[in-house]
Amino acid sequence: MPLMFSGPGVSATNKLGFGEIALPSGACWPVTPAGNYEVRLGRYTVLQYFDQTLQTWRAVGGGDGIGGGSVHYIYSDGTNFRLANLTGCVVGALLTNHGSGYTSAPVVTASAGGSLWRAVVGGLVNTSVTVSNGGTNYTYQPTVLFSTPPAGGIPATGYATLSGGAVSTVTVTNQGGGYASPPTISFVNDPREGQNGVTAGYNAAAVATLTGSGTIAGVICIDPGTGGQAAVPTLAFAGGGGSAAAATAIMCWTITAYTPTAGTGYTGNSLLSGLDAFPTTSPAYTNPATQSGWVKTRNAQILMPESGGAPTATGAVIYDGGIYTSTPTSLITTNGALVTQTATIAFTMGGVTDTSYIRS
Repeated sequence: MPLMFSGPGVSATNKLGFGEIALPSGACWPVTPAGNYEVRLGRYTVLQYFDQTLQTWRAVGGGDGIGGGSVHYIYSDGTNFRLANLTGCVVGALLTNHGSGYTSAPVVTASAGGSLWRAVVGGLVNTSVTVSNGGTNYTYQPTVLFSTPPAGGIPATGYATLSGGAVSTVTVTNQGGGYASPPTISFVNDPREGQNGVTAGYNAAAVATLTGSGTIAGVICIDPGTGGQAAVPTLAFAGGGGSAAAATAIMCWTITAYTPTAGTGYTGNSLLSGLDAFPTTSPAYTNPATQSGWVKTRNAQILMPESGGAPTATGAVIYDGGIYTSTPTSLITTNGALVTQTATIAFTMGGVTDTSYIRS
């Protein structure tokens, strides 16, 4: 069966028959036309689909993580799948103040990078869910499903806890946003229920209520804008009839360079990495899926030489610049031991060009 290659500038370039796609920081490539594809992601590239509820692009797989050489087999409809190199882009926002008095969605503007945003007003699920019927005979906790909000809203999620074979509580893990009325809650049995002599639970029911009227439930990035951003942009809210909403931009960054100062007693090469320093400000609402969980971080792996017993950037090799939501704190390992009297490392953050492979 012949291989087919499609999309702008894609051709078979190696013996495996893959089309090679180099994406600079901030670039996207549509998986088109419709058909089955095998995608081998570059280290910094993500495979995305368009989420019809959230009305923005999300990663295929667990979390909006970055490829790292992973392989995906997908059927693309020709419209709703793409590859994206998000390094050097702002990709989300941590809501730090929900504000009040909003009657419509305010306009959210980034100070740099040209990213586009949508604020979601009110309609959050209250963290206190009433279990109206615990049901009976459950061996394994059932999956909890909240009905989806209207398009543009944020879906709510949660999980059940059992006590004596009945659902005792429902814990809300994402409050969601944009619900016009309280979502219905469904309980779906674990597939092991009713099998191999295990009883099948039934009749669990719960009722949700809404909260957050007139406040901002979340801020969704609908376009990451241009790549190569080396500083965190600020987000400004205007209009909507309310006030005081605030959010901190979440970056998708990789380490592009570093500058060491001070430090003595180093011998040979060291392993330089970084620990992500995600903003420690508490979120206004519980929505980690679209805030702290938006980017799957990965630590860098950098070979750091020494000169005269001091660390240097001359001759350094960045095997993997990692993925970070903010400027990381440095971690240095020398001769297998973590250095405690470490040099001061200033990281340069941004985006890089990355190559992926695709065939159909």
